Amino acid sequence: MKTRKNQIKMVPPDGGWGWLIVLGSSLINFSTRAIEPSFGLLFGDLLKQLGVETTGASLVISTLGGIVNFSGLVVGPLIKKYTYRKVAILGGAISTAAILLTAPANSMLHILITFGVLGGIGFGLATACTLVGINDYFSKKKGQAVGLSMTGTAVGFMLMPQIVRYLLDEYDFRSALLIIGALSLHAVVGAFLFQPVSWHKKAVMIEVEEEANTLLPPEKKSRSGSIETTNGVRHNLSSPNLEGRKNLLNIPSSAFSRKESLISNVSLLDDAGNTLHIQQGITEEESDKELEKITVNSYVEETSIKNNLKDKSKNTITKSVKNHLSRFSKFMDLDLLTDGVYLNILYGLSMCIVAEMNFKLIVPFFLSNLGFTHSEIAFALSSMAVSDICARIVVPPIMDRITFSRRATFIFGSISVALGRSCLALQTTIGPIITILVIIGFFRGISLTSFPLVLTEYSSGNNFPSVLGLSMVSRGIFIAIFGPLSGYIRDVTNSYPLFIHSQTILITSVLIAWIIEIIILKSKNNKQAVPHDLQKEAGDKVTVTKA
Repeated sequence: MKTRKNQIKMVPPDGGWGWLIVLGSSLINFSTRAIEPSFGLLFGDLLKQLGVETTGASLVISTLGGIVNFSGLVVGPLIKKYTYRKVAILGGAISTAAILLTAPANSMLHILITFGVLGGIGFGLATACTLVGINDYFSKKKGQAVGLSMTGTAVGFMLMPQIVRYLLDEYDFRSALLIIGALSLHAVVGAFLFQPVSWHKKAVMIEVEEEANTLLPPEKKSRSGSIETTNGVRHNLSSPNLEGRKNLLNIPSSAFSRKESLISNVSLLDDAGNTLHIQQGITEEESDKELEKITVNSYVEETSIKNNLKDKSKNTITKSVKNHLSRFSKFMDLDLLTDGVYLNILYGLSMCIVAEMNFKLIVPFFLSNLGFTHSEIAFALSSMAVSDICARIVVPPIMDRITFSRRATFIFGSISVALGRSCLALQTTIGPIITILVIIGFFRGISLTSFPLVLTEYSSGNNFPSVLGLSMVSRGIFIAIFGPLSGYIRDVTNSYPLFIHSQTILITSVLIAWIIEIIILKSKNNKQAVPHDLQKEAGDKVTVTKA
């Protein structure tokens, strides 16, 4: 019998204080990641003096990106142990320290350690917390919230080139970096807005159906065994009486002092109160043999017990190691890595991030190589950022109302960006370059807005920090491998267009991998559907038998 019952359920606000979480996320993104596209503009002259130029810039940015994403190993556990508010504050403070410590740099190693490694740790901790906060506060408006939060990054991409150009014109490199470090403190301000979602959850009334079941007391089961004595009488014993039973046969040595045979009557009282009678007729010679047998058997039994103890000790250690590994795997949700769909998602997101990072790095050098001034380069980067902002504001509300998956939206934006970049590589004049950069910026906004939503779409909700953390680690591995490799290819070929085309190939490989996944999943579903339909038509009932 089913009954309807009203229950109160606490749900995310899907707005309210959540919009301040979005504001805090925008401040964090503006204060940390916005400097990356302007890295070549800011550090270009210093890297030329050091004689490393593109290779050095690629190494620093690859290290930064790798550390940002490898921080995913600790982001999930840290957020579980503390709160994303505390972790975000820590990340913002480390980011500021990294930029300030880079100001006196006079060597490539100094820049690599402070800006690359330390900055990567701070950027990674802070930006990861923004996604976790938005995921907690929003459900239906999640796409819109992510788009607005990432607007801070786009605004930074638009303003930072102009800020860097102005600071380099008015001050020297070191003073400019100190001022940018002071601006990055806004990340800490944004992190303070991250209040726990439990403070702002809304109570809603929902109806649930309950089925009344008769609760029967659990049936008590007992195991029973039996012992048959030499006279053929069988004694039935319950399992508790079988545990701890000790049958002891003690025959004193004085009993074997007579040569003539004797009858030895021994009575044994077991734990159950049963008396067992054993009669033995023994001569002296037989007794000696019996004693010898008993001694040998005792030695063998003792050796066997020792071996068993050693085996048990080894098994205990093995079990302990397995338990620790199992706890670690459960804590990190490493079971996610056994899912082929998730692994393919990681491949796609990681490859696209590598291509995005390399393009951001190379654009200032590409434009400078064509003879553009600092002002023209800054204007080109800002134009791309403006269209990026427009996409992040306009597209998410539309995407929340249509049925396309986030992966489909992401790959559409990424392929459009890749084609636009290949067209850009063929241009040499300012007009077409600005036009193409504006188009690239718009589709880039679509792609990057969908990027975190691909992960939220896959996750079950509770495991999102782990889904995000492992994806960051994956990106870190890909960036560490393909980042410096791409810079090396550019320096060896001495061709910026060839470098840009190579990034298009990386994104195209993602499209191919995801299409293959769709084909495989569809073929599996078709194979499973045919037998099921046949069984349905025949009216068969499927039963599962366990051996």
